[in-house]
Amino acid sequence: MSDSTRSEDAAELCGDNIQILADALNSRYLESREDHLLFEPTDNSTFRRREVAISMIAARQILAAISRGAKRLEDYEGWIDPELGYAEFEMRQHSTLNAFSTRSIEQRKFEVHPCSHTHSSNPPLENCGDRVYSVIRVTSKDGSTCLEISRNTALCVPLLSLKDAQESGGVQITLKVFLGGSTEERELVQKSLDLANSFLFELNARHRSPYSLRPRMDRARNYSRLRTVDQKVRFPKTAVPSNIAALFSIPSDFSLRGNRTLAYLSYYQVIESYLPTVHKRDTLKKLRRVLRALDFDEEKDSSVVKLLATVERAHGASDGEQLRTAIEECVPSEKLHEFYSLNPDHFKKGGPISGVPAINPKSGESLASQTAKRVYALRNRIVHAKDDPRFGESKVLLPMSHEAYLLQPDVELVRLLAIEVIVDNG
Repeated sequence: MSDSTRSEDAAELCGDNIQILADALNSRYLESREDHLLFEPTDNSTFRRREVAISMIAARQILAAISRGAKRLEDYEGWIDPELGYAEFEMRQHSTLNAFSTRSIEQRKFEVHPCSHTHSSNPPLENCGDRVYSVIRVTSKDGSTCLEISRNTALCVPLLSLKDAQESGGVQITLKVFLGGSTEERELVQKSLDLANSFLFELNARHRSPYSLRPRMDRARNYSRLRTVDQKVRFPKTAVPSNIAALFSIPSDFSLRGNRTLAYLSYYQVIESYLPTVHKRDTLKKLRRVLRALDFDEEKDSSVVKLLATVERAHGASDGEQLRTAIEECVPSEKLHEFYSLNPDHFKKGGPISGVPAINPKSGESLASQTAKRVYALRNRIVHAKDDPRFGESKVLLPMSHEAYLLQPDVELVRLLAIEVIVDNG
C-alpha cells in the first residue's frame, strides 16, 4: 500500500468510523498496524478471545455497506444488505471429500442464466494471484435470483490474528444470495435463509457435498456449574447399571463436539430410564398410605374406590407427570434452589431459550414442578418436528443453531437431575 493510500485510509478510518466498525464486530479497537486495524473481541465466545486483524481495505468496504444499511445477521454468522437485496453467510464444510474441489469442479455443469447482478467471478474457477478458488453459482430461470458459493467479500472477512490474516489473505468460502434488488429486511432474511437451506440440502443429497450455515457464536452467556470438582477420589459407593453408565458418559463426547442438543437428550435418557421405577415406587407408597388410613375399611365401597382411583391415576400418568414425580422424589429441593441461584438470567422469563417455561422460585409453584415442565418442554422442542400437531406451539430446536449454542445451562440442569436420580436409585 502506498503512503498516500495509507494516509487516506488513516484519515477515513478514525474516530466515529472505527467505533461503528467495532460495534458491528462486537469488538474493541486496539490500534492500527501494518495496514490493518486490530480489535479485541468483547463477546463471551471461547472461539474469539484473541486479538484479531482486519485490513484497512476490508474495513472501508464494511463501513460503506453499513452506511447504506447493511447489518449482521442475528442467528448466523453473516450479513444482509437490504438496499442491494443481498445476503452472505459463513459456512461449515463437514467432509474432506468435496465434489466441487478445484480439481473436480470443471466437470460440473451449473444452471446459470443471464442476470442483473454484479459478480466478481464466474464458475467454475477464480484465479486470485497464485491461488485458485472454486466458484459455484446457479440462477433462477427468470434471472432474478442467484445463489453462489465462492470466496468471501469484505463483509465476511475471517477474524484472524494479524499473522494469519497476512499469510492466508483472510479468505474463507461463503454462500451469497442475490435477490432482485432492494428488499425489506425481514423478507430478505427469510427468503435468503429458505434459499440457502434448500441449496445446501441439494448439494448434500445430490452431490454428497455437506455444507451448513455457521451459527452466530458471539452471544453465549457465562454460566456457573453447581458441582465443583471434588479433591478426594474415593472407592465407588454408587451402584450404576452398565447401560446407565454408558449413557451418562456419552454427553461429554457430544459436548466436546459442540452438539448440546444430543448431550441434553443423553442426560434426559438417563432420567427417563428410571421413570417407571420411581413411578411404581411412588404409586406403592400412595397405595400403602390409603391402606394405613384409620378410616379404611375393605368392606366399604368408598374405601375400595380410593384404592382404584390411586391405581387409575398412576396408570394414566403422562411422561411429564412421571418426570415431575422423579424430580420430587429424587432431587433435594435445596439442590434446585442453589442451581437456579447461580444462573438466574438464563432461566428467567425472556431468557435465551424460547418456547419453554421460565423458572421463578418465588411463583408459589414448587421448583420440582417448574423444572419438570421446562425439561420436558425442551425435550419436545428437540425431538419433535415443528409441524407435529401435538406440539404446535413449539418451534424445533436445531442441533447446530444459535439457540442450541446457548443451551449449556439447561444441559447442566439435566446433568444434575440425572446424577441425583442415579444416586437416589443406586
